[in-house]
Amino acid sequence: MRNLTGNRCRVVIGIDFSPPSMAAARWASRAVFPGAEFILAHALVVPEIGGLLGGKYPIPESLLANAHAGALRRLRDASSALGLPNARVEVREGRPSDAIAAIVRDLRADIVVIGKHGEGGAHRGYAGHTADQLVRSSPASILVTNGPLQDAPETIIVPLTWSSITSHIIDRARLIADATEARVVALHVIGSAVLSHVLSMAGVRHNEPVTADQIDEMFKEDADRWKNQLVSAGIPAARITSDVVFGEVSSSVLGAAKEHGAGLIVMGSHAGPLRRILLGSAASAVLRDSDIPVLVVVEPDKEVASGVVADLEISRDRESGAVYTI
Repeated sequence: MRNLTGNRCRVVIGIDFSPPSMAAARWASRAVFPGAEFILAHALVVPEIGGLLGGKYPIPESLLANAHAGALRRLRDASSALGLPNARVEVREGRPSDAIAAIVRDLRADIVVIGKHGEGGAHRGYAGHTADQLVRSSPASILVTNGPLQDAPETIIVPLTWSSITSHIIDRARLIADATEARVVALHVIGSAVLSHVLSMAGVRHNEPVTADQIDEMFKEDADRWKNQLVSAGIPAARITSDVVFGEVSSSVLGAAKEHGAGLIVMGSHAGPLRRILLGSAASAVLRDSDIPVLVVVEPDKEVASGVVADLEISRDRESGAVYTI
């Protein structure tokens, strides 16, 4: 499996040794990214001892060294159990999201895989809040797994809109479609404000109500354009369906995933430089509510990206001037 530059795709998998994280690693390595270069990563969370006790009784270096060695040994055992004997193993100290983001940055990885819920429920390990933090801080795209993980996805939902991250979303969709031979549904969501404006302008021009067929024809150009973008990226046209839907983005994406029986959602977070403060609201909602895996594509850090990273842009409807982002 190769990335956009033709190099072997490098995938970091967060492992906390819980069944969900092992299931995520098994599914990602066998069904989604076969042939990639894998790094199994574990965060060694060191408890902080504050106040007088912290200064008086610091954690012995020998204890940290033993914990680090034990984690490495468990990672190597996990590598063998997963059928990945050549996988690289990495242990870093610190909060899981920070430790894994550092590994991704240092090793210039293309994708991170993490389970949505980990050992200890919602308050320990790679739980929901850790996945959310990692999506905000990772310099590479993050695949957050959820639900039953067995076969490769047969259908991938790919919400698309115009922005500086669009090319990255299309590349990640192409990467997975190549490996899995999945059908790809390109989804363009038109918000209610934009739709209302376009319909009112059309009604003024034609001096009569706009029919459902006319609405479909109005946005057919958008649907065809997104299909052509995916075909240009190398996905066979016969495996692509393009659709324009109207409504709120996250509910439209989740609804389309259910309607098409999708096994994976590939979407972008368009929060740009503010991503560490505010994840794109639609991406955050889909990540929270989806019962299937979600690959959140982010704009790579300049020091990690191999190509030129464009400045953040926003999507603007050609006729109305209304702004809408995913």
